[in-house]
Amino acid sequence: MKPYKYLFFDLDHTLWDWDANASETLFELYHRYDLAKYGVVDETIFRDVFFHENAKLWADLDTGKIDKFFLRNNRFRIVLEAAEANMKSVKEDLLIDINANFLNECSKKKKVIDGAFEVLDFCKHHFDLHIITNGFEEIQSIKMEHSGLDQYFDKIITSEKAGHKKPSAGIYKYALKHTGAVLEDSLMIGDNLGTDIKGARDFGMDQVYFNPAKISHKEDVTKEINHLIQLLELLRK
Repeated sequence: MKPYKYLFFDLDHTLWDWDANASETLFELYHRYDLAKYGVVDETIFRDVFFHENAKLWADLDTGKIDKFFLRNNRFRIVLEAAEANMKSVKEDLLIDINANFLNECSKKKKVIDGAFEVLDFCKHHFDLHIITNGFEEIQSIKMEHSGLDQYFDKIITSEKAGHKKPSAGIYKYALKHTGAVLEDSLMIGDNLGTDIKGARDFGMDQVYFNPAKISHKEDVTKEINHLIQLLELLRK
């Protein structure tokens, strides 16, 4: 790979282990609110349905079909309906409470993607490190603080702060302006082909696609890795 000076990382699923942290939180909430009495059969079904419905909601958020208020206000109603809960017995206050506690507690979980700290320990001595994320401003800062990721990064560029979501060129323009990074010397690392990789590529920024599930695709990427540690091999060349 050519030499770079500026590395831009996605946060969720790339460094912060969203799946593990969300799973732990959802299992806790399932038992705390005794969701079995509302007809949700078990914690695994609750988790799996949440993952499926939440991914669809975030896809709609990324494309502007919904806003964050719709997501927050309706997410667990949609999840419980899809999990075949008895919605006649589910009060609005319960949905609000579950969502508030999910946001508060999940963001304080500390699990990171395997290899994240090893990679960042190397990178902090050789590159300027920044985050570009579509996640909510207040939530992402909590995640980074509680997981210890915050110590590695200079600027945290969120879509709320930039006024643009990945893959829009606007968030990348904002990132370069507010970090002082030079496009030709910058590299984006992320797990999402649509937002991280295509967004950066269309903007003219090189990218590394983090693809731990080894998902088959036909996208044109600068480099692809299946484990974060492989990033070190690329950056040392």
